Amino acid sequence: MGEDGKEGPSGRHGHSRGSGVSGTRNDERRAASVAGVVLAAGASVRMGVPKPLLDAGGMTFAARLVDALARGGCDPVVVVGASDAGALADEIIRGPGVLVVNLGGRGGQIGSLQAALDHLEGLTDPPGAFAFTPVDNPSVAPATVRALVEAWRGSGASIVLPRYGEVRGHPVVADMRMAGEFRAEGLREGARTVVRRDPGRVLEVEVADPGVADDLDTPERYRERFGGPRGPVGGPGGERRARPRRSGGTSA
Repeated sequence: MGEDGKEGPSGRHGHSRGSGVSGTRNDERRAASVAGVVLAAGASVRMGVPKPLLDAGGMTFAARLVDALARGGCDPVVVVGASDAGALADEIIRGPGVLVVNLGGRGGQIGSLQAALDHLEGLTDPPGAFAFTPVDNPSVAPATVRALVEAWRGSGASIVLPRYGEVRGHPVVADMRMAGEFRAEGLREGARTVVRRDPGRVLEVEVADPGVADDLDTPERYRERFGGPRGPVGGPGGERRARPRRSGGTSA
């Protein structure tokens, strides 16, 4: 599957109780923007090097996800990092994404998602929903993102997520009205606690995109996915090679 999104969703949707939506709410959803959120503030302990900066076929993990979310219809696209300085911050500032800082990756992925929600709710025109993904899934196709966004717009589901075979994946699209639940204390499994709380408000979209379930968090899985020793200097492949950088905007 390439980053151009040629391989994407199968077009078959799962079922959700109460998936009907009133005409007024449907109109609101179709007029609302959907933000993209990339969670990239982790320490990358199992990978051994910063995952956001690894080479994902000519772009870094972070840049490729920003591109996929933007081309899939998300605006704005936020990348949550652990600092406002360093290589990741430089990467995001030069591209179309917006850097949000969760200092030191406090609170793990759910802490980073909460930082993103604080930023989005503080905008003059907040989005109606947000599509979030960890940085571990860099090969998600724009067409998959687009299908998930359209499924949210056309349904009454509070949460829309992709399913590849028997595996649920990312990005997950959640209605902005769910923000309070994602901010709550005591989420023992992070965002998963909210997603699993009420199956009746979740819509699964079957996709033909293995990128939604990649979860590339070890050197071994990285090599399996990209077929060789890639990455920043001193990365999992042990080779010294230039890391491609991306500047400028995204295509439609």
